[in-house]
Amino acid sequence: MDVSTLSELNKRNRLFIKILWGMLALGIVTDFAIGLDIQMILMLAGLGSVACGIATFMTYRQIGVPYIKYFVASIITLIVLFLIVSDPKPIISTYFLVYVNLALMTLYQDHKPIIFNGILGAAVSTYLFMVPSLREQLFPSESLVYIYLYLAFATAALAFSAKFSKKLQQQVVKEQEETLVAKNTADALLEKLKGSILMLNEFSERQQENVRVTGNISKEVTHTFSEMAVAIERQTGNVMNVSETTHIIKDDVKELLDGTTQLQQYSVDNAALTEQSSTQMEILSSEVESVRQIIVHTVEIMELLNKENERVSSIVGTISDISEQTNLLALNAAIEAARAGEHGQGFAVVSNEVRKLATSSRNAANEIDGILSGIRSQINAVDVQVQRGQTAVTESSKVSQEVRQLISSINENADRVKVHSNIVGNSANRLHERQLGISDDITNIAATTQQNMAAVEEVYGSMETQDHKIGTIVEDYIKLDQLISELKQLVSTH
Repeated sequence: MDVSTLSELNKRNRLFIKILWGMLALGIVTDFAIGLDIQMILMLAGLGSVACGIATFMTYRQIGVPYIKYFVASIITLIVLFLIVSDPKPIISTYFLVYVNLALMTLYQDHKPIIFNGILGAAVSTYLFMVPSLREQLFPSESLVYIYLYLAFATAALAFSAKFSKKLQQQVVKEQEETLVAKNTADALLEKLKGSILMLNEFSERQQENVRVTGNISKEVTHTFSEMAVAIERQTGNVMNVSETTHIIKDDVKELLDGTTQLQQYSVDNAALTEQSSTQMEILSSEVESVRQIIVHTVEIMELLNKENERVSSIVGTISDISEQTNLLALNAAIEAARAGEHGQGFAVVSNEVRKLATSSRNAANEIDGILSGIRSQINAVDVQVQRGQTAVTESSKVSQEVRQLISSINENADRVKVHSNIVGNSANRLHERQLGISDDITNIAATTQQNMAAVEEVYGSMETQDHKIGTIVEDYIKLDQLISELKQLVSTH
C-alpha cells in the first residue's frame, strides 16, 4: 500500500516501529559495550526481536491499528526495564529513558498513550525503588513520592501539550479545509456565474425572439378569444336547448316508468288470473272425465237393455208361434167336434175357448211386439244420442286437455312476461336515475357554460391588457440585453 494513502495513525505507528528497532539495537550495543553476559544479550535480542516483530506485523498488516501505540509503549518500557536490570551498575541516565519514552509518545499527539506510558513509568519506578540494590544505585537519596511527582508532572504536562496540540492541529486542519472549501466554492461560483452569464446571454437572445413571437401570438390569441366568445355564446344557447330537451325527456321517461309499473301490476294480475283459470280447468277436466265415465257406463247399460229387449222380442215371437199353433189345434178340434156331432159339443166349446184364448194371446203378443218395437226404436235413438254424447264428451275431454295445456303455456308466458316486465321496470328505474343524473349534469354544464362565457369575456379583456404589457416586456428585454453585455465584459476581465 502506498504511504500517501495510509492513515495518519498508521504512519506514526510505522515511525514508532522504526524507533523501537533502533532502541533495541542501541540496547544490544550498550550491553556489548558494558561487557554484559552474552546470555543476557541474547535474551534481550530474542525477546526484543519477538516483541518488535509482533508490533511490526500488526502495523504493516494493519491489525489493531488503534491499539498498536499502547503495545509499542509497553515494549519500550520493557526494553528500558531490561536494560536497567541487566546492567550490573545501572546509571540514572538509563532510567531517564522512561521520560524519553514519554516524550516519544507525544508524536502521536494523543494524551491517552502518554497517560498510559506514565502509568507504566510509575510501575517501573515502583519496581526499581522496591529492589534495594537498584534503589541504592539509582535513587540513593530520593523519595518515591518525589519520583511519582516528577513523573506525574511530566506526564500531565506532556498529555496537556499533546491534547492542546491535537486540538490546535485539528482546528488548523479544519480551517484549512474550510478555506479550501471556500476557495473551491468561490471558484465554482465564478465558473457557475460565467456559465450563468453565458446561458443568460443565450437565454436573452432566445427570449427576445420568444417575446416577439409571444407578442404576435398574443395578438392572435386575442383575436381567437374574440371568436371563442362568439362560439361559446352560440354553444350556451345550444346547451340551454339541450337542457330544455332533457327536461322533456325526463317527463317522457317518467311516463315510461309509470307505464312500466302498471304493466308489472297487470302482469301480476294476469298471472293470478291464469293460475285461477288453470285451477278451474283442472276441476272442469276432472268433471268432464267423470261425465265421460258415466256416459260410457250408460252406453254399456243401453247395450244390455237392447240385448234384453231383443230377448223379450224373441220370447214374444215364441208366444205368437204358440198362439198360432194353439189356434190351429183349436181349429182341428172344432173340425173333429163337428165330425163327432152331439158327442163332440163339449169338445167344441173347449176348442172355441182355446181359439179365443189363442186369438187373445196373438193379439197381446202383437201388441207387446209393437210396444217392444217402439221401445227398441227409442233405445236405438237413445243409443245414438248416447254415442254422440260419448263422442262429444271425448272431444270435450281432448279439448279440455288442450285448453289446460294452453292455459299452462299462457301461465308460463305470463311468468316470462312478469320476469321481463320486472327487467323492463328495473331498466326503466335505472334509466330514470341516469336521466336524472344527466339532467343534473346538463344543468351544471349549462351553468358552467354561462360561467365560462363570463370568464372568456373577462379573459378577453385581460388579453388586451396583456398585449399592451408584452410590448412593455419587449422594451425591458432590450434593457436587459444591454445589462448582460456589461456583465460579459466584467467577467471576461477576470
